[in-house]
Amino acid sequence: MRKSVLIMVITTVTAFSASWSIGPGGLSGWPGLPSSDILETGLLRAGTSLEYINTDQGTILQIPLQACWGLAENFEIGAVVPIVPIDNAFSGSIMGDVVLSGGWLYEKARGGSALKFTGKLTIPTGEKGRDTGAQLSLGGVTSTTFREFRLSMSAEYALNGGRNPFDDTIVDLLYFTAGGSSFLTSDILLYAAVTGSTSSSFTAGGGCQYLLGNSIAVDGGLGIGLDGFTNFKIYSGLSWTGEGY
Repeated sequence: MRKSVLIMVITTVTAFSASWSIGPGGLSGWPGLPSSDILETGLLRAGTSLEYINTDQGTILQIPLQACWGLAENFEIGAVVPIVPIDNAFSGSIMGDVVLSGGWLYEKARGGSALKFTGKLTIPTGEKGRDTGAQLSLGGVTSTTFREFRLSMSAEYALNGGRNPFDDTIVDLLYFTAGGSSFLTSDILLYAAVTGSTSSSFTAGGGCQYLLGNSIAVDGGLGIGLDGFTNFKIYSGLSWTGEGY
């Protein structure tokens, strides 16, 4: 009986509650794994993390400041401001590329399946080579729940102008992510994902999230670069969710 109740609670939380972290671009999700979740109107989620990134050119320590806000029904906006106190790879600026984003929940079906359309604008405030540069992307993310496991997949089409978005060297790119998450208990969740792009970037990783009460989530995990600039990344982070905004 107690086991049945626990399974029911975990399934309900997985299917119907929003993710408690901030995903790529500042929208709902987890580090490295977007989701179709969307913040309810008036909810504000803010967070930061400490990321140690190892590359062939040297190590980078990054502290992204992130925020996501439920602006209106089925619509959220987000922002990421990366602070880079240590950059042994490029000896570059202390700020990375700022990202502004928006997500619109297009459809949600019974059982937790949903489709969210996303848009992101990357502002070239960071360092050449280290950061993406000027980029506009449009895409979508879908999530589906199978008992205690939730599958999420996303794809984005992007136009990238590098340091100068007004020249004739704009490149089109395709980004994709596939992964999943599952609650072990009502307050401990595991997630994993693979991400890639047509710019020869491919990574795999995962992490764990622990919920502290009703408003704070702690994340930690590891990412492995299978192809591209990053060899591996270790991160830990904290996010807070409040209402009435």
